[in-house]
Amino acid sequence: MLDQIRVIVLNYKRPENVNKIIKAYHGIFPITVINNNPDTSFETNLPIDIINNKENRMCMERWKRCYEFPEPFKFVLDDDLIVSPKSIARMRRARQHIVGIYGKSGVKTASSYLGLKDHWCENYECDFLVGSGILVRQESLDVIKDELDVWGYPERGDDIILSYLMKKHLGAWRRTIKADVISLPEGDVGLNKDPSHFTKRWEVLQECLN
Repeated sequence: MLDQIRVIVLNYKRPENVNKIIKAYHGIFPITVINNNPDTSFETNLPIDIINNKENRMCMERWKRCYEFPEPFKFVLDDDLIVSPKSIARMRRARQHIVGIYGKSGVKTASSYLGLKDHWCENYECDFLVGSGILVRQESLDVIKDELDVWGYPERGDDIILSYLMKKHLGAWRRTIKADVISLPEGDVGLNKDPSHFTKRWEVLQECLN
């Protein structure tokens, strides 16, 4: 059952975290590391798939790479978290097109991104999922591939785009579930450290709504 789920994680400037993630999932799931740091190659002695990009293709790259691997489920994970394998298996049993550990609601009433309501590791049907940890069916990704390609590689909001394409083409709920999570050091390189981060995500959200 678990070998039907491939873990896909981006690396940029937190390789120590990524190595901890690899060790946590090695022998349980097949793993792909996408290295978006063209200045430093990512290497490991463990038998996983590594993609060293020659440029930073931002977060949308993790969804584009899903199409290159055969597993029917992909678990896309940020590099500052470890979600327990039991929680990932529970996500698989939920039988959803898309399910995650973190989502947002209140889109209809909020006037800014910071006005949205958080749903972290709880059972809830959200307006969209946040890319902390998302399990998606590959056959559902196949349905939205052409339109996903049209978006290219935006600076922010890949998770918002994915959520709304799933809603548009599949009527999919964007559901969060209870999960056991270990937080890893965020350091000073997270995208949310950029002062324009939330403004850019809000702009992507408005584009999806329109």
